[in-house]
Amino acid sequence: MRLTFKLGHASSLYPVGFGMTSSDAACRSLYKVAEASICLMRYDVGEVLYEAYINSCDYEDPGAWHGLAICLENAGRYEEARRAYERALGLHLRHEDPRSLLWGGWCAMKLGNYELAYRLFRESASRDPNYAYTWHSLAVATLKVGKRNEAEEAMSRYRAMISARPYDRRECEGLRMLMEVMHNISFEDALMGGLKDVITNLLNQSMKDHGAKCGLTEEPSGRLWLSRASKSPMGR
Repeated sequence: MRLTFKLGHASSLYPVGFGMTSSDAACRSLYKVAEASICLMRYDVGEVLYEAYINSCDYEDPGAWHGLAICLENAGRYEEARRAYERALGLHLRHEDPRSLLWGGWCAMKLGNYELAYRLFRESASRDPNYAYTWHSLAVATLKVGKRNEAEEAMSRYRAMISARPYDRRECEGLRMLMEVMHNISFEDALMGGLKDVITNLLNQSMKDHGAKCGLTEEPSGRLWLSRASKSPMGR
């Protein structure tokens, strides 16, 4: 294992042979499944998947470290989460695109550095003013640094944007992401093959928990499809 600190029980779920270099396609699929696991609030699974991605795909990916930090935090492993947030922040700060600034800001928030978070969110909003969540983030950080009027302005802007274009339910977004990537996963790949049970169990349980309310059903053959009652597309 190449991680800089012990991650506890998650590593016991890995098959022998992890740490190998995997194909780009497998790594892309793994990252999307890990993202979906957070939307589905399956942080136990997310920890396994992000650790696999970091070790086998990209040790320098800020989003993977950030995702791992979220999972560790939700598992109550706060010191490990803090170190992962610190790692993610340092990697986010190597980039200047709006999303790196936004997610770097949230790492700073988690680390209690509200002034840095405020600056990063403001810069992200200035570069991409059309991303609603940036304004929500800016409102939160602005309150933390005592700028109430500016916080209210940012929150008003956020509410107007989501009123015009409401978010999908978090768990529905995660389930659709998971379904979409399942069409492209090759479990013949050593990396994905080792995670097949973890990923298929995540899909099956998520369908039971969220499929009906998300407008998703399952045919007798086991093939998943989007019901006509749902207005959300399967792909993007």
